[in-house]
Amino acid sequence: MTRRFFFLLIISHLITAPVHAYAYESFKPAWWCRGAHAQTIYGGLFRPAPNIALRRERVEIPDGDFLDLDWLDSKEKSPMVIILHGLGSSSKAPYALSLFREIQNRGWQAVALNARGVREPNRLSETSHGGQTKDLNWLIHRILDEKKADKIFLVGYSIGGNQTLKWLGEQGTNVPEVEKAAAVSTPYNLEAAVHNLDKGFEREVYTRAMLKGLKATALQKEKLFPGTMDREKVKNANTFTVYDREVTARVNGFKDEKDYWSKSSSVHFLNQIQRPVLLIHAQNDPFLPLRDLPLEEIKKSSWLQWLLTQDGGHLGFVSGSCPFRPDPWLEKTILDFFLN
Repeated sequence: MTRRFFFLLIISHLITAPVHAYAYESFKPAWWCRGAHAQTIYGGLFRPAPNIALRRERVEIPDGDFLDLDWLDSKEKSPMVIILHGLGSSSKAPYALSLFREIQNRGWQAVALNARGVREPNRLSETSHGGQTKDLNWLIHRILDEKKADKIFLVGYSIGGNQTLKWLGEQGTNVPEVEKAAAVSTPYNLEAAVHNLDKGFEREVYTRAMLKGLKATALQKEKLFPGTMDREKVKNANTFTVYDREVTARVNGFKDEKDYWSKSSSVHFLNQIQRPVLLIHAQNDPFLPLRDLPLEEIKKSSWLQWLLTQDGGHLGFVSGSCPFRPDPWLEKTILDFFLN
């Protein structure tokens, strides 16, 4: 798919039909970028990426692997924001850099945790995945052990949001220094999200684009660890169902893709979360739309706060009156929540 195609698609979705609102909302989509696919595609391909000076650090971790961290340094003891990116992305994603800019404007610290294997193969056969929380847990404790901050906030985007919520549920009241969190466009139910991405327009556009990079990384890994996966099946995978069966499940010790989805979906951990969390989601998110959201589970919790918008797509939330110069609505909403 070319950028010209995506531009034409955005124009074709300038008008969007209204949908029923479940909760309050303050987001207003840009008049020049309306509808699920326009918001999603603009957010992924055209969102301006500010030039932020980050300090790269490669760290050795206890299991013999390494992690790449990107730091935004600031005053000692200022709040620390940990950023978890989406599947197949990195700390260089425009949404992450936009958040870094707003954090910098407030004089805070931040660090983005790049998932294992996101830029080059990691040393071990296992990979990062939607339910992998041990790297986040290690990073949080390192920050606390080194006394870099005594107040930590978490921000997870898409699959990073799933990891964030799962970690919070696993911890309960532990690690009180992590005071609040925000999860954006989270695929709470991985199986439902995969089924949405494995058919129709979503399969032809989003899944095809994401799998291209993920399969290339997996095939590199297979060269390093022959026999860990079926090379031909990986090369021919054109759905997340097959990819999760042949790659995610096999290299990370799950019985199959359904076992991975079940054990890793954050929906099963929501009732264990015991600190304030802002859940930002669009009803027209093509990965997990309104019909698939765990509304009842979230309503039962006094810790979880919905910000459910009508428009916004997946990791879009593009607002502003000036074409192609969006306002930082998402970033300001997240950081304002942390302050209140």
